[in-house]
Amino acid sequence: MGLYRLFSYNVEVQYKSYFFSKAMLFALTTSVLNIILPLIFAYRSRGFWLKTHHFYEQPMVKSTYDYVIIAETEDPSISIVCGNGNIMHFDELCSEVQIQEFDNNKDTINDIISFKLKLNVPENHTIMSVILILALDFHLLTVCPLQMQALGVINKEFSIPASGVKYHGNLEFYQTSHLPCLRHHIDTTYNTSLLNSIDNNQDVTIDFILESYFTREVLSQMNPMFVRSKHGHTGILDFELFLKIPEVKVLYIPSLLQELKWAWPQYLSLVIVFYWIIRKIKSFVFRNRLLMAWEIIPWKTMDNK
Repeated sequence: MGLYRLFSYNVEVQYKSYFFSKAMLFALTTSVLNIILPLIFAYRSRGFWLKTHHFYEQPMVKSTYDYVIIAETEDPSISIVCGNGNIMHFDELCSEVQIQEFDNNKDTINDIISFKLKLNVPENHTIMSVILILALDFHLLTVCPLQMQALGVINKEFSIPASGVKYHGNLEFYQTSHLPCLRHHIDTTYNTSLLNSIDNNQDVTIDFILESYFTREVLSQMNPMFVRSKHGHTGILDFELFLKIPEVKVLYIPSLLQELKWAWPQYLSLVIVFYWIIRKIKSFVFRNRLLMAWEIIPWKTMDNK
């Protein structure tokens, strides 16, 4: 009849020595190496510290109902300029302006913003180009709260007379630096509209607005997907914009706690490996009596040794 193991335990054999001895120095050195070497290997292998991280979020974007649109004709002295806000006036040639917001999935976050406008083309003139600057209120709400006044810019040129243009595109988030992502703090660095913060007495131009916006480290831009132009002399130019607001990728600087959470598993996994190697080395040194130490075996006494 066979025997089965029901219970077992390990017998501990101890090796002891004086504090000021070579064996003690060897034990302390190997213990310190077991702590330092994994840290060196993890750091030198790169990717140990989490210097950057990202997340995806659909921003909350709303129209501020401020805009600037300039339609240039073949005559440089004749342009159609209209807009809303402190720096522009409403030209009588611009009519039927309509701005709408659509929340398709009913999650309180806008999915599409539409802008429609009719331009009455002066008689005997042709629209050669149109530039639209649409002011937007841009919010990030989850990981790194951010509130800024963004711009959506569209520039369309016509090689032949046009009677309309329909623009479908996505609103993208562009960064030249990482967000600081401070806890319980909303970043409002760029929460100032360029269309309303400029003195009326200044000679405001489209180039000035775009250059000021370009200097920002965080901004939005429109990525065209489909652009369709209608051609012909009708005396009216129908301008339609459908701006989709998808999820955006946001880069930010992680906190110290997040860096430690990232680095700790890498360090611990190496510690286990080095612990096994150093334990094998210690076992070889003490069992073969390469260093002076007393071997303490439970069933033997010191006198028997």
